[in-house]
Amino acid sequence: MLPYVTILGHTLSAYGLLGVLGFLAGLLLVLLGCPRFGLSRDDGVYLYVFSALGALAGAKLLYLLPRLPQMMADLPMLWTGQAGLFAQTYLAGGMVYYGGVLGALAAAVLTARWFSLELSDFFPVLVPAIPLFHAFGRVGCFCAGCCYGVEAPPPWGIAFSHAIAGPSGVSLLPVQLWESGAEALIFLFLLRYAGRGKDRRLLLVAYLLAYAPVRFLLEFFRGDPARGLFGPFSTSQWLSLAALAAAGVWLLRRRNHEYS
Repeated sequence: MLPYVTILGHTLSAYGLLGVLGFLAGLLLVLLGCPRFGLSRDDGVYLYVFSALGALAGAKLLYLLPRLPQMMADLPMLWTGQAGLFAQTYLAGGMVYYGGVLGALAAAVLTARWFSLELSDFFPVLVPAIPLFHAFGRVGCFCAGCCYGVEAPPPWGIAFSHAIAGPSGVSLLPVQLWESGAEALIFLFLLRYAGRGKDRRLLLVAYLLAYAPVRFLLEFFRGDPARGLFGPFSTSQWLSLAALAAAGVWLLRRRNHEYS
């Protein structure tokens, strides 16, 4: 794996670097796409940046939510000389993707209201940016060794030699790269059909309908304990089912409204 890269004499985390590159790629998409759809670049950038901040907050909050009881119990670490260990345990790393999506949507809605914008007008540039950013992020996960797959012999599995957040020397399925590839294909699909329909909200629904089944299936090949299990499914599998249900309900209500 490649957990660190050296650029101009500075050693950087590959995970963080790819996250920044994903953010910049999404920003470039917004800047280039807004004129195509007759949208203000300034408004598009505001929506994108605040959505990205919301994504970070949402991803972290959903990660901490099931850990909240233990986190509260560990609060005395802050004043007993173990503040660094507390930060390392709860604040460093640890993100839940669906929490990021929810956080991004919440921030986008609030930003649109603040600037008196119709959020769905910007979906042709904002929605494709979601899988584009995530594709970069999953490559970062692969470099760091987190979000890894179950054990599998070569050539199906890849042994992590210097993993930061996963086991080293064990042949594991590279599910991070599988998901990155799936997100790249979803990005190309959304980019191809962005703005074609009259109702631009369909683009977000299309993303959920495309991504949720992929994530649900890939979770069966994940081997990291951080994903959490509730009954027969992982946290992300339950959230994938919820996303599919929400998209289906929205489509059904839209259809009923059209024929009413």
